[in-house]
Amino acid sequence: MKMTVGELVAKQMKEDKSSLTLPNGLLPPGAKEALVSIADMKKKIEEPLRKQLEMAKLAYGSIAPHLDRIAEMNKIVQENYIIPQRRIQEVRIVNSEELGIRSNRKENNVVVASYLLPKNANWESLSIQFLDGHVVNVSYSGMKSQKFDFKDMGFMNMKTNKPDLKWELLRAIAENSGALTKSKWNRKFGRNVKYELNERLKKFFGMDSNPISHYTKKGGYRATFSLTEVK
Repeated sequence: MKMTVGELVAKQMKEDKSSLTLPNGLLPPGAKEALVSIADMKKKIEEPLRKQLEMAKLAYGSIAPHLDRIAEMNKIVQENYIIPQRRIQEVRIVNSEELGIRSNRKENNVVVASYLLPKNANWESLSIQFLDGHVVNVSYSGMKSQKFDFKDMGFMNMKTNKPDLKWELLRAIAENSGALTKSKWNRKFGRNVKYELNERLKKFFGMDSNPISHYTKKGGYRATFSLTEVK
């Protein structure tokens, strides 16, 4: 079977031969050397590429099981688990300018109300009256009266869900006509309780000054606002 010159060259290049054996007289002078050079260049180029491909194949073979495992785990998570999203409850403010009432969300997720007093307000014009052990009526000159319980005002003990010591101190002062003297004092009320009560009331009403004065021998702890209870 006769072969053309091109077929002979391709056959020998495919076999990675560094020399070509062609019948004399088929190629012009210098053509044979050029073909040999091309064959050598092809071999030099293909050899490093072949080695790199083999290395890449080995590397993929070593990590393929891990990739398959990751893909399997992702599929399990998507099919069997739902990632919960935090639900944010919107607090709507109704007639806040007229009533001076605003809702806030505490860190303990208990929603409490605020009865914000006007600018330049004073404690002396505020009235808090205990209707029972858990509910008070709050009023201020020029504002609509509102009823709040201890939870609304942020005085709930998170462990028991009952009124905390700050609320108990506020109620004790109310039971004694707005002043808690030494004779009526309960040892469970400490300075920290009175301090925290002042801070809670200031935040609830939007005031800066303390509503309950420092202790005096004559007046004890006295509220600067009207603090009473229903008889």
